[in-house]
Amino acid sequence: MLPFCLTTKTISDAWFQLIYNLFDKAYSQKIQKGSFENEQYRLQYPGIAVFIEHPYYDIVPTIPPGLGIPAPTSMEYIEDYFANYLMNPEPAENETYTYASRIQHAMPKGGTQLERVIDMLKNTPLTNQAVVEIAAPDDLDVCFGKDGKLDPPCLRLLDFKVVPKGDDLTLTVSAYFRSWDLWAGFPTNLGGIELLKQFVASETGLKNGPMYAYSAGAHIYGYQEEIARIRTVRTIKPVN
Repeated sequence: MLPFCLTTKTISDAWFQLIYNLFDKAYSQKIQKGSFENEQYRLQYPGIAVFIEHPYYDIVPTIPPGLGIPAPTSMEYIEDYFANYLMNPEPAENETYTYASRIQHAMPKGGTQLERVIDMLKNTPLTNQAVVEIAAPDDLDVCFGKDGKLDPPCLRLLDFKVVPKGDDLTLTVSAYFRSWDLWAGFPTNLGGIELLKQFVASETGLKNGPMYAYSAGAHIYGYQEEIARIRTVRTIKPVN
């Protein structure tokens, strides 16, 4: 099955196009493991590859007021996600990890994983080694969610690349998610990652640039289908 590839201007634009096209490109999957297992289904793409040219503009998806459905996220929530889930390494009560606990993981030779990547980009900006690993092999045994079920990280890695363009050195980031809630997770996750990229760009003196996002498990849940169809004005196909 072919992946769905998308070139967009903003995170909000990418979100809408993914939700709109989902109903033509996705397959229905009964959830056997993970969130809502044996309770819900997913409408899932076989794979997505998304390029976002200007992720720093129009981050929050717009919901026309007449539709009567809630927005999937807000800028305040995204900023809190960045501060507490991408930058603060201390997990909350009942959390076995956060993305930040991996991003800010202490390294054997000093510094955190993020600090080491920043130093690498400062000194050798054209490197292919500036990767922040979120996942670890032990996650399949030790990462439990608040419901007591195994919940290994959805975000697996952040790959920072510098692309020379004229006299500019432009910082990009690529994110890979093993599983990805497109309705609420996509704009919040990418909004927070964009703020992280802006932080790395400011620390390294690089120009802030575009973003790439990939997943082989991008989906909406069954309970989200109705509001997703309302937002995209996609009616449910009648059963023959």
